[in-house]
Amino acid sequence: MANLYNLKKGASLSTDLVATPVVRPITAMGTNGAAAIAPEAMVVFTKAGVLAATLGTPTAAQNGTVMTFVAGTANAHTVTAATIGFNAGDAAKDTGTFGGAIGDGFACVAYGGEWYTFSVTNVTFG
Repeated sequence: MANLYNLKKGASLSTDLVATPVVRPITAMGTNGAAAIAPEAMVVFTKAGVLAATLGTPTAAQNGTVMTFVAGTANAHTVTAATIGFNAGDAAKDTGTFGGAIGDGFACVAYGGEWYTFSVTNVTFG
């Protein structure tokens, strides 16, 4: 294997090869209510029945905030972004409804006072 070089020192060290893992804060949500908006937050729904979560309107200061929601139980959970909806859909697309399987979920990013979805798995918005 070819030598790996550290540009500062000229040779690699084992410490140069160890990456720091990215740790995302995870919140287990077991009761209906508001999901706290936090950077890189992951919310896992743990309620035995259907969980109804709400997601507030992001501020301009929260642009780039990514929220991820995942079903930890097999239920048709919902996430509602009242008034603004998802993907600038207003009231026509203000609720994401999970399909009912563990692992269903989606991520969304705040931008311009809206939530834009991506990485959607078995969730419909309407």
